[in-house]
Amino acid sequence: MKFVELKLDGKTVKSINNYGYMEATEVQEKTIPQIIAGNNLIVRSQTGTGKTAAFGIGLMERITSGSTDKALILVPTRELAVQVCTELRGLCHVQQLKICSVYGGQSMGIQIRDLEKRYEILVATPGRLLDLYRRRKVDLSKFNAIVLDEADHMLDLGFQTDVFEILDKLPKEMLMLLFSATVDQSIKRIASRYMPNSETITIGEMEVVSTIKEEQLHVPHSGKFTKLVELLKLHTKMKILVFARTRRGVIRLKKSLENSGFRGIGMLQGDMPQARRIKVLTQFKENGLSVLIATNVASRGLHIDNVGLIINYDRAENKETHLHRVGRTGRMGAEGKVINFVSNDEPRPSRGRRQGNRRSSNRNYQWHGKRRR
Repeated sequence: MKFVELKLDGKTVKSINNYGYMEATEVQEKTIPQIIAGNNLIVRSQTGTGKTAAFGIGLMERITSGSTDKALILVPTRELAVQVCTELRGLCHVQQLKICSVYGGQSMGIQIRDLEKRYEILVATPGRLLDLYRRRKVDLSKFNAIVLDEADHMLDLGFQTDVFEILDKLPKEMLMLLFSATVDQSIKRIASRYMPNSETITIGEMEVVSTIKEEQLHVPHSGKFTKLVELLKLHTKMKILVFARTRRGVIRLKKSLENSGFRGIGMLQGDMPQARRIKVLTQFKENGLSVLIATNVASRGLHIDNVGLIINYDRAENKETHLHRVGRTGRMGAEGKVINFVSNDEPRPSRGRRQGNRRSSNRNYQWHGKRRR
């Protein structure tokens, strides 16, 4: 469906087309009219389906028509806050809506100055938003629309108390949109408490999309690095994302590859300063880096065009994490390839070792799905 068929404002259609979007994806086609109509929604949709544009376009229409004054978009991570803000600014350029973002890792003074200016949409991580609220720099009562993006991930990271506190301070009469890859009991609890009159929209199932070819590569633990080097040399013209289980593992792999003569290698892990993380992501997106080695911090929410190959150097802890990793390729109908290293002699992680923002499980997930054509 063309965006013009959704009966959007002419400036909105022009703004969308200028950004490069011509046809609506399934999640956009099903949710934008509902958002414009002011219906509370629970949308179960995988990343890579176009959901940021879905709620962004819907909110743009409501704000420009006067139906919504200010909108708040809550996201779980700094990287996603930056990405959502960037995409919304592109989508709203013609309509000249102002987008502001606040998240940890950036100077609070800079963010306070931004908040003092006019803005219609605020993209925020829960912790930093509450910090600014307690300093009386954000008035939560002024927002009459909220989006919880990657809601399941936000709750997984331990933000449930913060999210509930924020929701309690928002107006009772507001539009509420909840986007999540999964809908478990914690999501249902939010829905029953804050949005009893809501509609659920499900887009597809949690599975590897048909455009992604996935293969298992059985290799002993001691031979993994040698095999990784072989694969990188075979795929020199591809943008490659390599997932390792721990921060130390990411650092070790990067150094080892550089010592082996590779250039254009970047890394993304939780201990890096925010400015450095944003710089690395920008370089990878703009082809300044050909290979990015990352923990699961890069497995959800981030949109990076043209990732041709995912290598799961360390297997994921569970099926859901595996699917989110795989979802970094084959986005919006593009073709992608995934290679999973399978090592039956893989040493178990020591108890209490930390990965990303959560304790890692001693049970690693091994994906046995069929190769899809």
